Amino acid sequence: MLDRKNGNAGHSVISSKAKKVVLIALLAVSFIGLFPIAARLGDPLFTYPFRTGWQYEYPVLLVWPDHIEMRWFHDISEVSPRPANAPYTFNVAPERQAWVENKVRSTPAPNGADAGWIVHVKQLGRSRQQIQLELMGDGITGLIYEVRGDEIAPLRSRLAGPLSSFSILIVLLLLWGVVLAPGMARFAPSQTTAQTRTSRSRRVVGEKSRFHSSYERGCQAKTLLHSSP
Repeated sequence: MLDRKNGNAGHSVISSKAKKVVLIALLAVSFIGLFPIAARLGDPLFTYPFRTGWQYEYPVLLVWPDHIEMRWFHDISEVSPRPANAPYTFNVAPERQAWVENKVRSTPAPNGADAGWIVHVKQLGRSRQQIQLELMGDGITGLIYEVRGDEIAPLRSRLAGPLSSFSILIVLLLLWGVVLAPGMARFAPSQTTAQTRTSRSRRVVGEKSRFHSSYERGCQAKTLLHSSP
């Protein structure tokens, strides 16, 4: 009986360790898996109403028949409206959208910076698109604007500094807590379970003590019988 109870106690300890291993693995996998979702949820934090001023510089996409260019400007009047004799266009025709997007993403960042171009084109008509163009590295600098024929209309600024990753981390931790709270509660030992294990251990110790006491009394009785005349 004691061996069976000891085996149950050992199985309980193994089960507890297995739960801890599963919980740690779940935390690690979920942290990595939730990052893309957190990045998407945190993305609107870097979108602002269009900001103007000498300290702000934005890129706009220019499309030639055989290549593309991202041209920077401080004031919208520097690039829009497009000159009548300009060999480029703001327009991204639907049949050329995939080609243009691939060209943008494969264009190196200016001055050899460790950054990459991101572009999203939403077709609103034959000569109307909403374009999100930004350079992402240590931070984000970009613009969401609408193409209207030979003109562009800025809609929103895309701005983030080097510490913007902390915003994503906060979103990730909040999402992590919301998603994992039920699972952690399931794996964590309840107070009732802990009390049951404590009572079971005390009961096993008590039975061992009584067993040894009975054994000693039996040995003493045998000794007295053998020593009596």
